[in-house]
Amino acid sequence: MKREILQCDICGDEKNAIKEKQSISVIFTTEQNEGRAITPYLDVHLLDLCVDCYDRVIKGKAIFGSGAMGYNKFYFTGETGEVNK
Repeated sequence: MKREILQCDICGDEKNAIKEKQSISVIFTTEQNEGRAITPYLDVHLLDLCVDCYDRVIKGKAIFGSGAMGYNKFYFTGETGEVNK
């Protein structure tokens, strides 16, 4: 039997308790064709989230995204810029 290992799309941790494919609003800071910086916009993505990251979203922490052509990096922001945890 094949065991599937899921990885959180934000922090990258492989944890047992994963919230699979949650529809989450993401604030993108790049356009999706070539990855150029643009005025931020809101889009909905299906993300695999660990329990810790899911809880941070529920408590009001916004998810930001950047990248292009389906190769996106998702992160939370902090006072010093991009911070995953």
